Amino acid sequence: MADGLFLVGTDRGVGKTLIGVALVGLLRELGVDATMMTPISTGGTSENASELLKQIGVEANKRLVNPIVYETLASPFVAARVEGEEPDLGRIRSAYQELRAQKKFVVVEGGGVMVPITRTYAMVDLLKEFGLPSLIVGRTGRGTLNHCLLTLRMMLVMGLQPEGFILNGFGQFGDGFAESLNPDALRELAAPTPVLATLEWRPEYQESPSMVARALKQETELVAFLKQLTSH
Repeated sequence: MADGLFLVGTDRGVGKTLIGVALVGLLRELGVDATMMTPISTGGTSENASELLKQIGVEANKRLVNPIVYETLASPFVAARVEGEEPDLGRIRSAYQELRAQKKFVVVEGGGVMVPITRTYAMVDLLKEFGLPSLIVGRTGRGTLNHCLLTLRMMLVMGLQPEGFILNGFGQFGDGFAESLNPDALRELAAPTPVLATLEWRPEYQESPSMVARALKQETELVAFLKQLTSH
């Protein structure tokens, strides 16, 4: 059984927080004692993540779930410069290890692989350090093939093999023709890395991770992957 799952985003606003919380809900429904961790929150998003976790019955210790919080809406590297406080990587490591000591399966909401945390340490370095299997979360609209394939290529170059993609927001971007073809195009172009789920966009999803979890439960490839990942 894996210790957790690391979510890599292709861009900002692809729904990593909502997808992460929904995955926690789905995993708990499958009998896995799962929680979520956002190593670095910027722009006040930590409150949103904690509230979403509460909606699925997870009482989150914010010190562990959000070990580092910046109010500035920017990359961690830029936010740290603006607020004059370098990120304490030791605090992130300690929070993760404490969650693992509680026998929790940790869904880590990361960011783009090259998002800088410090001048010499990026999100990909944290993924490597945690040693977790990973999923790439992207959008369905125009531009996603470029973003997804760039992320995949960079990870492969750095010796990391993501387990698959979750495409989020189908129908949101008004790119009907492109959106309808992009998931199958990505399956072909990214093979053998699979597209495990394509989630449609509904306004009510933004406030209801339980609804998103139910939608993800219908994605048979994703459910099969999660069951295999968490089997003893």
